[in-house]
Amino acid sequence: MRRMVKVFGTAIFGLVLAGAGPVPADGVLAVASRLLDEAEISYVYGGYQVGDGEACKTCNVCLTENKPVPSKRLKTCPACRSCSLDCSHFTELVFREAGLPYPYLDTALMLGLSADRLKGSYGLLDLDVDLGRSAPGDLLVYDGHVVLLEKRHEQVKGQPTFRGDIVHATGGKDIKTPGEGIQRERFIDLAHFRGPLRRILRVAALAPLDLPKKSAEPRRKLRPVAKSNPND
Repeated sequence: MRRMVKVFGTAIFGLVLAGAGPVPADGVLAVASRLLDEAEISYVYGGYQVGDGEACKTCNVCLTENKPVPSKRLKTCPACRSCSLDCSHFTELVFREAGLPYPYLDTALMLGLSADRLKGSYGLLDLDVDLGRSAPGDLLVYDGHVVLLEKRHEQVKGQPTFRGDIVHATGGKDIKTPGEGIQRERFIDLAHFRGPLRRILRVAALAPLDLPKKSAEPRRKLRPVAKSNPND
């Protein structure tokens, strides 16, 4: 049996020392890859932690036997409270395990809050939807879904969009059995993965000292927020 990841503690935004330099994204990506490779975690809307191997097994057995619809998984299988994740809790867990400050917020807040509020209250830098400035470790936010950017491929001449690799917690149609809730998707169209890309966010502790200049495009007004989709 693969070794399971035991999670303790909560994210505390104020722990970063004033004046500390930027942290490489390698540690964040290593945590995401470890969860993908070592833990048999199911996607459950509202799931927020990873327990030991027995907890994850109990959750997966319940999901297999009862086959609840995505929106009722946690209610039908309460055992999954001990071992399951949804997309936004997955990203929070990754940053917390990597030792970086990232207080939990869902995709509605990621899309609805102003750039100043995201930076001041959550330590997140808003890159709008400028994929030319994106880097590994960034959060790509779609309507009701958020993913962690693992790699951005160089833009191919003649192609209108960027492609890249991402890691995310998902309950989509690509998941065949419980325990496969964390997935890596390769060479996806980053601008249109789960509908249009709505925002790119970067944990400030990962930011380079001098951010590249933003593309010369007019900034869009704050976008309306769609309700979270439990299928994602």
